[in-house]
Amino acid sequence: MYTLYHCPITCSTAVLITLEIIGVEHNVEIIDLFQNEQFSEHFLAINPLGKVPVLKTNAHILTQGEAILIHLSQKHPEANLMPGLATIEGADALKWLNFVASTVHGHFSRVFQPERIANEHEVVKANAEEELVKLFGLIEQQLQQQPFLAGNLPTLADYYLAVILGWDRMLSFDLAERFSELKEYKQRLKQAQTNSPTLLSL
Repeated sequence: MYTLYHCPITCSTAVLITLEIIGVEHNVEIIDLFQNEQFSEHFLAINPLGKVPVLKTNAHILTQGEAILIHLSQKHPEANLMPGLATIEGADALKWLNFVASTVHGHFSRVFQPERIANEHEVVKANAEEELVKLFGLIEQQLQQQPFLAGNLPTLADYYLAVILGWDRMLSFDLAERFSELKEYKQRLKQAQTNSPTLLSL
């Protein structure tokens, strides 16, 4: 049995999608970041960093979203979440997962909370958006060559990217309008993976 500590809209949604795809029994405990529940005594006892996602198993507490996703892919190979990690295909899928989870997500974090970087909030946000345009340009080039980020089948990188695409409302421009490939990509992803209600709702 898994328990996922989760806040909707955040990157922890990628873990929820993954659990649904695997089809394993799980509970979801909502941590409302907008009400600062991540700083409650209850949650800090679970994760002293005060961040979601957290995945609790019968024996362990796992933190850091990317690590949780890779762990689940290896524990449940029947779900075909990733190619074999020792293969070239697996290395490519890991590359794209890291690109999405670290690089793309990192620049969105600057859009969300520019005050953490510098006092010139608008400058920080504008610089982050400029970098995001470059990054999504690379993503679009990749998707023009193949259906999904790492090939013909979706991987964890795609499920994470699907969550990030929902953050476009925070940008000063229309992401789907600038990168037209993204709309068709999102539809392909939903058609390829229909057993995740969360993914289908994005």
